Amino acid sequence: MRFALCVLLVASVARATETQTLPTGTFSLDVSYLSSSLDKQWSGDRKAISLIDDSPRYEPGAGLQGILRARPRAELSIALLQILYGVTDWLTVGLYVPIVLQAKVTTNLSWQPGDYQSSVGRVYSFDDFWAWAASLGQPRVPDQWTGNQGKLSDLVLGGRVLLPRVGFMEKSHFRWAGTLSVALPTGTNFDPEAAVSVGTNLWELNATGDVETHLAADQPLFLDDDGVARVNLGADVFGSFFYPQRYVAGTGKVNPLLDNIAPYVGSTYTVNPGSWLGASFNLEVSPIIGPSRASIVSGGDAAKARALPALLTLSAGITHVRTAQTYWHSESPTWDWDHEKYWQPGDKTTVRVGVTVSFLRLGVPLQLYANYRTQSLVPGRYTRAADVFAVGARTVLKFW
Repeated sequence: MRFALCVLLVASVARATETQTLPTGTFSLDVSYLSSSLDKQWSGDRKAISLIDDSPRYEPGAGLQGILRARPRAELSIALLQILYGVTDWLTVGLYVPIVLQAKVTTNLSWQPGDYQSSVGRVYSFDDFWAWAASLGQPRVPDQWTGNQGKLSDLVLGGRVLLPRVGFMEKSHFRWAGTLSVALPTGTNFDPEAAVSVGTNLWELNATGDVETHLAADQPLFLDDDGVARVNLGADVFGSFFYPQRYVAGTGKVNPLLDNIAPYVGSTYTVNPGSWLGASFNLEVSPIIGPSRASIVSGGDAAKARALPALLTLSAGITHVRTAQTYWHSESPTWDWDHEKYWQPGDKTTVRVGVTVSFLRLGVPLQLYANYRTQSLVPGRYTRAADVFAVGARTVLKFW
């Protein structure tokens, strides 16, 4: 039984509109806190099941001791720093710095008794099993594990290009943009010798692809005289690709019954994550536009101040992702398939809601936001269901 989890906690970056770029020479600094949780995966028939298989344990020559079960719940606290810069009005580049503040896994272990054991005169209890395991050098798995405090995940570099608009696009204020992001391998893998462990690379967090491309569009509706939209419709199609991941196999030096896989899979093995193809739809409604005043934010221009984002914006959206097969490559095809069978081609759907309060119109270079996204509402297939709550603040700065 392996408790080292590929956590798959979605920690997507905060978003305003799908095609937003910054004015030339303008910086945006965004700091957010994300709380993510995960306690289930979707089976091939879209049923919620545990993240880890049951583990039958056998007494040598004496039948089934019992079945060790785990219903783990993984929780991560993540700080995300986003630094964006407007190279031109149509090109924005950015650096994304995700830091894991803490990872926590509650194992929720249980025991189903097996066959009568003549050596103890009864069926094995949970304590009997751990006493037997201890006699073989296997320590008891903790009820809860915490770690990764302050550890860096993979840094992400990105760029967004606002694409040219012609004809009806200009007249209807339609905008579209292309985005490319590339991850740097600064995160860590899970500890192969630990009974419970969580890594911080993007594959294990499932935050975004190592290489990701987006083509997005925004259509504002019900514009006022200053060009501020009461409603915005957004759409995005994207592809996410992951680098092959190389892992060191556990040798059992700490957990001889749970992590001793190196003798039959080899000293290392490789995981080739399946790519994603997805589409998002987003609705933003601004019930309160708010007053405006000329300030440093608008360069002292009252007309520009009136065109700044609304005071209050509410958003809702949905993202559907199709995932390709993930492959394990080791010296044991059977062991590979034991993992691959839960990572067959599948899908997942994220539902999200959010609120943004912008003080830009009032002359304060600050926006506050909160959003919640869940993959538990719509059953998926061969994927994990993560729920994420995020709060954050962003400011805009210009030094020249």
